[in-house]
Parts: sequence; structure tokens; C-alpha cells
Amino acid sequence: MREMVLRLLANGERPVEIASRLSVSYWAVRKIARESGLNYDGKHLTPEEKKEIKRLRELEGLPIRTIATRIGKSKSAVGNVTRRQFLKVQDQGGTVARPELLKAPKRCPRHGLMRLWPCVACLADPI
Repeated sequence: MREMVLRLLANGERPVEIASRLSVSYWAVRKIARESGLNYDGKHLTPEEKKEIKRLRELEGLPIRTIATRIGKSKSAVGNVTRRQFLKVQDQGGTVARPELLKAPKRCPRHGLMRLWPCVACLADPI
């Protein structure tokens, strides 16, 4: 059974699928994988894949579904990466706000990239 589990992991099957197919517990499959030192293709993206997602999204402007199909990962994994990158965007005007209040970044003609709209800096400036 151990050899079969290792072969299936090497072929790219997920531990949950292997456990179901062989009628063993998920944790038994995980233990075999850990003891063998085999790194199976899990759900986490490598740094190279994250860079590729960022490049495809920002430079080429591709939608999330197209990127997911191109790199062979789920659209939710790609969406999570792009959302985390979006949350790291800082206002160039210096505005600080709670993340749940933030919208898609917009560009103020006077203050640059803003996460709150209308631009708080413009509202505070006397005309």
C-alpha cells in the first residue's frame, strides 16, 4: 500500500483522493508522504507562480479565469493571490482606512492612487 500511495502522490493526485480510493484515512496518506520526504503538488502556489500571476494580471490585464487556466491552478487560488496583492496597495496620498471600507483603487489627478473615493486629500484641501 505504501508504494501505491507514493506512486499516486508522485503522479499528482491529492491525498484526499488517494485516501478515498484506497479506503484509508487521510492522515495515513499524509504520514506516508511526510515520512518519505515526498513533496506532492499541494494547493499552495510557489513564489514563481505568484510572480507569473502578478505579471499576467497587471501587465497583460488577463482575467482571473484565463490566468487560472493558463497556469493550471484553481481560479480561487489565483483570486486569493490577486486579492492579497490588492490589499498591499498603499495610498500615495497617505490615507489610512480599515480594509473593509476600501474599494478598488482609483487614481486622483492631484494625489495619485487612492483607496478611498472621493479623494480624502482633495476634500480636505481648501480650493
